[in-house]
Amino acid sequence: MKKLIVFYSIILLSWINQLSCQVEHIPIYHPVYRFLLHCETKGLLPNFSLSSLPLQKKEIVDALKKIRSDSSLNSSSDIAILDAFEMEFNIKKRENAVLFYSKSDSIQLIPEKLFTNDEKFIYHYIDETSECSLVPLVSWDNIFNIISNNLDNVGLGNLGIRLNGTIDNKLGYFLKITNGQILYGNRNLAFKDNRLRYNVKFSELNSDFDFSESHIRLDLDWFYAFTGRENRLLGAGINQYVFLSDNAPPFDAIGLGVQSKTFEYRFTFGSLIALNESCVPNGKDAIIPPKYISMHRFAFKPSWGELALWENVIYSNRNPDLAYLIPLSFLKNIEHTLHDRDNTMLGFDITVRPLSGIQLKGSFLLDDVVFSEIGKGFWHNKFAWNIAMILSLPLSFDIAFEYSRVEPFTFSHFNNQNSMTNDSLIFGGYLKPNSDQFAMNLFWFYGARYPLELKLTYTRHGDNIKDKNGNVIKNVGGDPLLSKRSEDAYYYTFLDGDRTDILDFQINAGLQIVRGIDLMLKIDLSKSSKSDLETGFRITISIGNPNDY
Repeated sequence: MKKLIVFYSIILLSWINQLSCQVEHIPIYHPVYRFLLHCETKGLLPNFSLSSLPLQKKEIVDALKKIRSDSSLNSSSDIAILDAFEMEFNIKKRENAVLFYSKSDSIQLIPEKLFTNDEKFIYHYIDETSECSLVPLVSWDNIFNIISNNLDNVGLGNLGIRLNGTIDNKLGYFLKITNGQILYGNRNLAFKDNRLRYNVKFSELNSDFDFSESHIRLDLDWFYAFTGRENRLLGAGINQYVFLSDNAPPFDAIGLGVQSKTFEYRFTFGSLIALNESCVPNGKDAIIPPKYISMHRFAFKPSWGELALWENVIYSNRNPDLAYLIPLSFLKNIEHTLHDRDNTMLGFDITVRPLSGIQLKGSFLLDDVVFSEIGKGFWHNKFAWNIAMILSLPLSFDIAFEYSRVEPFTFSHFNNQNSMTNDSLIFGGYLKPNSDQFAMNLFWFYGARYPLELKLTYTRHGDNIKDKNGNVIKNVGGDPLLSKRSEDAYYYTFLDGDRTDILDFQINAGLQIVRGIDLMLKIDLSKSSKSDLETGFRITISIGNPNDY
């Protein structure tokens, strides 16, 4: 009997160790984050927040285990979704099918396992301390657009691989490489995909498009360090992430931090793409000066939510400054001692769960302020903020309301190279200065991997007024790349200028045909005050879940 107990204890400890080798990040597009938001709202995840993404794989595993252990989990739809994610994240025993054998996996992928619900890999290996996965990525996108009864479309094909895993329970790694091209249709319509707008190879060189994301993370108990290029989200909200969003290309960064159950501090130093100072858009003759960002974030995570303090500084046209590489400091004071050349910002975000089924989220970014002029429309008072509420309803429905606002001239700087932009695109939130947005989201978690989402937004923006040659004749603070000029007024009216109102309705749905093969549908109806109704459809069929990862 004692030998039997020892045997089962060894098996259990081995399985626990296998689950611990999950140090790598799970990219921000994975549908598990929507499910975690749903469970967070229901009060199933104390000392937890989704205000800083991506999370580590082991953090997601711990969250899924907490959800499973909660006795109030009684929705059949939620349980079905949880079952699927427990299989995907290897919490429950699963079957793997591989193209190339390893010591841990020898079930042949082709032909009998290709259309099953087994996990599918080119190569997969796992033991007590390490894991390695290599997955093919294939997708076909068809984008349709209808304006004034005229139908247009474009087809995109994409191929790639994803390599990820952990070494010795300490070092996590991730690499995704994809390459795609236009298969047919109107090339201009492809720019409906925001990523293709900033892909130089596609937009400037009129060629195919490629993307790469990667990171390495070292975990040593309470301390961690990382480096990589990946999409990141920072800020509490539903649709808006005031401090960091994926509106601009991902930037290269290094960082380190300390964390416990209720506290985390992170220092991040990144390299941004500055504005081109030559007439040549790219190539050897393009002149693009260096540009950097340094960020600090203190986050406190009590059982009822999270409170975080954040600061950053953006500077350019010089080598990395040692003062901004000090992990623990106050950037605003340091910026003053360096002769006030750079662009600093402060902010906080908060998540509050006052009752089970109710969650409040909000963020506030302070760019500049003159306290005596608050409320008077003074140009130097530059803020960005959002506030959101999400409610958990019966039958696995969630409904969310959010209001976001960015004051004129926010994100800009007297030195436009120091604006809060990467490759000329705002990376803090999705709204331009002198804008606001009302949003409502409805999610139905009906038991599938992807929830059904309905999203309605009303966005208002006041742009700078320009002449026929594109020269600004009235600056109302609507462009992050243009600060106040000497000839501009000191006081403004919110939403003044060249006004545009946009009402947008989206439907997002997904179906996992079998594990690893997905069908995604997006319907978008948009009506601008300056244009006719525009209807867009996007159908995606993918292998390897490239849109999740």
